[in-house]
Amino acid sequence: MYRFRILMSLVAAGVIGAATLGAPTQARASYAVEVFDDGVLQGGITTIVTANSLIFSGSTTHFSITNGSGASNNPGGAQSSNLSLSSNEQVSTTFGTAGGTHTIQIVLSQTGFTEPTGTPVILTSSAGGSLGYVAGSTSGAGVTVTSSYQGFLDPTNTLFGQPGTGATPLESASASSTGVTTTPLVFKDATATANVPGATPYALTDVLTFKFTLDAGSGQNTANVSASTVVSPVPEPSSLLAALAGAPVLGLGVWMRRRRRAG
Repeated sequence: MYRFRILMSLVAAGVIGAATLGAPTQARASYAVEVFDDGVLQGGITTIVTANSLIFSGSTTHFSITNGSGASNNPGGAQSSNLSLSSNEQVSTTFGTAGGTHTIQIVLSQTGFTEPTGTPVILTSSAGGSLGYVAGSTSGAGVTVTSSYQGFLDPTNTLFGQPGTGATPLESASASSTGVTTTPLVFKDATATANVPGATPYALTDVLTFKFTLDAGSGQNTANVSASTVVSPVPEPSSLLAALAGAPVLGLGVWMRRRRRAG
């Protein structure tokens, strides 16, 4: 009897082990940020990823980034999926003494979004922020900043995937500032549709770009922004829902009138 119990225990353990090995494992989402200075990928960016939160900071050739962060609700929910660049990050120029025109681009991306599913879905981008001088910088010098924000959905689930037509709403804003006052960057929200087959994982990518033009002696200038891309199901038209809801009642009324006439 004792040997039988041992044998059954070994069999049970083997079945559980086989089931565990045979069970499909959920693909781990990739999550990363890339920073470009005048189109050149920068290697001095420190990144820390914890679940769906990402923190990054570092210096590029002409800029410095402090408190950069991203957040998402990966893999998403029944109502929406989102990927955001937090307003905590501060982009500062380091070429104000010499002046000139330089561009910094921050690209945040994550794979493995699966909800909401359906064909098509709505992709909405929104952003807002400000620019200004850091206290102690030389004021009165000329500075112009142009900023753009783009949100991408890649149905092939590729990290940093940026498909073109049909999946690329574009945010754009421009502002110029002189003196020490803070100037808001006013972004225009954008919406587009994208096709995502049911239950197919996809990637989201946020692309934020700042172009600074500084006169020599401008000192240090900064920009802050909060930007996000949200994916949600396409809502059904209320008129269609009302028509569908009333169809059975209308059909019943027609049937009753015909019956009375026949009688």
